[in-house]
Amino acid sequence: MAIGDVLFPEIDVRVTAVHVTVDGVTVEASSCARPPACPDCGCPGRRVHSRYVRRLMERPLVGRLLVISLKVRRFFCERTSCPRRTFAEQVPDLTERYRRHSAGLRRWMLAIATFLGGRPGERLCRTLQLPAGRTHLLGLLTAPTVPEQAPRVLGVDEFAFRKGWRYGTVLVDVEAGRVVDVLPDRDSASFADWLREHPGAEIICRDRASAYSSAVREAAPGAQEIADRWHLLSNLSSAVEKTCHEHRSCLRKQAEAERDTEPRRIINPLPPPALPPTKIAIRTRDRYADIHRLLAQGHSVSAIARRLLWTARPSAASATPTSTCCWPRPGWGAPKESWSRTPRT
Repeated sequence: MAIGDVLFPEIDVRVTAVHVTVDGVTVEASSCARPPACPDCGCPGRRVHSRYVRRLMERPLVGRLLVISLKVRRFFCERTSCPRRTFAEQVPDLTERYRRHSAGLRRWMLAIATFLGGRPGERLCRTLQLPAGRTHLLGLLTAPTVPEQAPRVLGVDEFAFRKGWRYGTVLVDVEAGRVVDVLPDRDSASFADWLREHPGAEIICRDRASAYSSAVREAAPGAQEIADRWHLLSNLSSAVEKTCHEHRSCLRKQAEAERDTEPRRIINPLPPPALPPTKIAIRTRDRYADIHRLLAQGHSVSAIARRLLWTARPSAASATPTSTCCWPRPGWGAPKESWSRTPRT
């Protein structure tokens, strides 16, 4: 397999040279694709005007920066009515107009910007040796398209641009689990205008704020309003806490009276809840089973320790499945006078 097939799979370029240095790898290549069409009029290019070299940053190669020195062609546009006289070719899946990064590297940085944002994404790019700052990462993000109609089940809630200072409204498609739009404030007028411009919501899931309720009654009176699960549980816990605080004296008397009486006998006690086993618990049980399996086969304690790669002898008589089975190294817990010292050479 040629190196061009590894670096540029199914891309019409030909590798002419590879230079490896301490700082990175530079690949010299030239385009060998069919002549493209004019981006304005669509006339196919036939005559080559000139050639020039583009430097593209590519995804790192084995921990080193990868730079592509790509030689591309510029063609004449032979249609006299077209205002464009010349145009440069673009290699599909590799180059884009006015960009100094390859298409694959741009997809990487777009994913980092989408999931991490500016400064965290910049720190990750620095670790991955990607040439991108926070401003460049944020510039790759584009606003998603807002559908003309609202989703059937619309979720509405507020969020903080800056907590305690500025708040906005986020609109979510509950059935699809994705954000539909973001409003710059949490006023009822903004939400009502959005509902008028995007009709079609049958169920609106919201909190108990009066601003959203008035907007729904004004702009979408036929929609059914429901409270979301989180706010229901939050309001329920607040009401229970308030009630218990108001009747704390009665609750204290009841608790003292129940403490003085005999505890009631439980006829069918429920078994204690069993927690899922953790990794260390599973590992400890496996060690315990290995020790007793080797003991049953007639191995000595020292042989078991050597076979299981432990540095001290286990106590087979006192070992239980709930013990950690991690025995100390020789000398731990012994007096200092019994430590063996070897002179340094």
